Amino acid sequence: MFGNLFKKKDPIEKFWQYFIDHEKELYNLRDEDIERLFGDLHRLLNKVNKQLAFSTPLPLIDGRREFTISGSRITKNFPDVKRLVEAAPEMDKFTIFAFNQPNDDEDGVTHNDVKLSRDDVFFDYTYNQEPDELFITLYIKGFEEENDDYYAVALDLLDLVIGEYVLGTEITEVEFNKLNTEDELLPINDLPKILKDVRRNKNDMKKM
Repeated sequence: MFGNLFKKKDPIEKFWQYFIDHEKELYNLRDEDIERLFGDLHRLLNKVNKQLAFSTPLPLIDGRREFTISGSRITKNFPDVKRLVEAAPEMDKFTIFAFNQPNDDEDGVTHNDVKLSRDDVFFDYTYNQEPDELFITLYIKGFEEENDDYYAVALDLLDLVIGEYVLGTEITEVEFNKLNTEDELLPINDLPKILKDVRRNKNDMKKM
């Protein structure tokens, strides 16, 4: 009889309840409110999964603010991202996204002192039908193997080009190398086309 009285509220429910309660503040994002609001959201998100992250660009899109939940490119986190976003309430001022989305409007990424544009990164790839595996090798201008910032920026750039979900579910492994020549390499902007061709090939194989 009394069991439900002491049942803990689901952490996903708590997260969105806070969001609803502070929707106006989150939409306006005044400088003096950001640290408090984002700190609260991080603490609530950690209750769902400590490896999840969120982001929200400052510019509004058609009068709405975008809010993205990321699995930090760790595929085991993807189900939690989906559950969280699927539970999001309807809101007039927000568009909620699962996973970092491709963004053709962004040309590059900066992390600490490392900046890469799309023109700085090339690739080649190997696709195996059996087992179904796609390996890509990135060739990066100025790449320094010992500098972790290059890996972070290159992966952020892949998020821009193909999106976090595709990166985590359709690419088996990414290798990083320094760019010495562009001969016989593909520009990173060609990667969506390659993935489309791979998907088409998979579908053709299933029909056979």
